[in-house]
Amino acid sequence: MNKKISTRVGLITGLMIMVFILVLRNLKLPEQSPLVFFQFLLLFIGIIASCLLLYRYYADIKFIDAFTHCIKTSITTLMIVILGNTILYFIFSNQGPITNYTFVLMKTIFAYTFSGLLSSFFTSFLFNTFTKYKK
Repeated sequence: MNKKISTRVGLITGLMIMVFILVLRNLKLPEQSPLVFFQFLLLFIGIIASCLLLYRYYADIKFIDAFTHCIKTSITTLMIVILGNTILYFIFSNQGPITNYTFVLMKTIFAYTFSGLLSSFFTSFLFNTFTKYKK
């Protein structure tokens, strides 16, 4: 399978999420704003796009192949968001204790891992169910 699809889509998705986070930061929204959850919708859309490209270019994909492909996309996105959040923390924060950074990193890893796994499973299941070739 082509590994470039998952890496490229994950990179684009991660950069879109980082741009969205920068826009949210400049809007001065309250911390508990529901707009924050839109970044997980962007992750889901990126995983759908990655799975769609996989099924478009390859025939007879099994569920586990699609699932691992979507996980690779999710991991690439997670790495971009972790790197971006690290840079944003050290640029925009008042350099508080490192435990604040650890908490930000922990929230990012947990949220994106959980959301990425669920999105990958759901998307792989959907595409595997509705795109089977009937002989």
